[in-house]
Amino acid sequence: MKNPLSEEALLSDIVRFAELGDHRTASMADLATSEWVKTELEKVGLAAELDPWPLRQFQNLNCRLRVFGKQCDTFPLWYPRSTGSEPIVARLVQGDNHGDLRGAIALVQFPDVMVTEKSAHARMIHALAEAGARAVVGCTPHVSGEIYGQNVIPPHNQTPWPLPVLMIAPSDWHVFEAAARLGSSVEFLLDGVDCADLCANNVVAYRERGDRWIIVSTPQSGWFRSAGERGAGLALLLGLARWMALAETDHSLLFLSNSGHEIGHLGAFHALSNPRLPKPGQCDCWLHLGSCIATHDFDRNNHLLVPASPPDPSWLFASQDLIEPLSHSFSDLTHLTPELYNRDHGEIRWILERGYSAFSLMGAQQFFHLKGDGPEVVNGRLIEKVGAALKNTLGNIMARKASIPFAS
Repeated sequence: MKNPLSEEALLSDIVRFAELGDHRTASMADLATSEWVKTELEKVGLAAELDPWPLRQFQNLNCRLRVFGKQCDTFPLWYPRSTGSEPIVARLVQGDNHGDLRGAIALVQFPDVMVTEKSAHARMIHALAEAGARAVVGCTPHVSGEIYGQNVIPPHNQTPWPLPVLMIAPSDWHVFEAAARLGSSVEFLLDGVDCADLCANNVVAYRERGDRWIIVSTPQSGWFRSAGERGAGLALLLGLARWMALAETDHSLLFLSNSGHEIGHLGAFHALSNPRLPKPGQCDCWLHLGSCIATHDFDRNNHLLVPASPPDPSWLFASQDLIEPLSHSFSDLTHLTPELYNRDHGEIRWILERGYSAFSLMGAQQFFHLKGDGPEVVNGRLIEKVGAALKNTLGNIMARKASIPFAS
């Protein structure tokens, strides 16, 4: 059997993931991803099943934003409120200059923070609705100059805004700012189907042997192709499953691929209530594969994207009991030093809060939450080294030797 954690094998899965399309929760690409992952896990002898969970979701998205006769790139702020099939055509007005917004489309800048009930997004949009605006054109500053897909948590992951809201790229801000200054008209369309009773699918795969368990999980959904953000973690999950399913061990194994990440971690919360999930006291280790594992950093050089030499910012978070063994198994990856979890985001938070012995890799990269997040952002040599370190870590645990220093 070929090495399932080789650079070639991992990159092949990442390319396959990206080719499926934009991975928004319960989209055709997301549902196809669940089927693909289930099939791949069954191929190595694991019992695998789809674990559906209900949600409201906006489908068949059709957006258009025209100013000065030019159509600009755009994407909704979730959860969308539709304009219907006919666009709104109205004058554009700066939303923060206390002008007359009645019947107008408001132009605003949002901060680069998660969309919550108490974030500036909610305050601004509700105020604009009360002032009589018909729609909102928003912009979040980002170093790339591109539209940044902002994750949302309740209630806006399932409840539409009071107004249709479309986001523009920071590189187009000056065009819309000029249109607002002149009071020019904008054509604004945000159409689609608001589905109240959809289902998304997590994937659950397992092999029961002994009474001690190892769990490997990852999110699979994201706003766009998400090859670096989500594809790298999913490829590592598949590679580890192909190896672990054939390994000689008394451990029982559980693999979880969860949808719903970008809309409040809905799939992860559903997975935490799955009856197949062992209790913390039965689990020797839970590996959660987070965002942007082994991705390049990129510099802009004469409009060409050139991989920079150091890897992107990355973190290796762990429960106290795993800090020392991880420091041995990841000793060759100097950018990944195990540390106690100290963030307020990431799905590892809820795993640790429930008392599991767990660790997680996560990172950031220039194309995080952008439409340009394709397979080329992943560093092939680096992801193979990460896969080897993970194999070393879990191999020692499966051999019940986690307390012994790991071989380099």
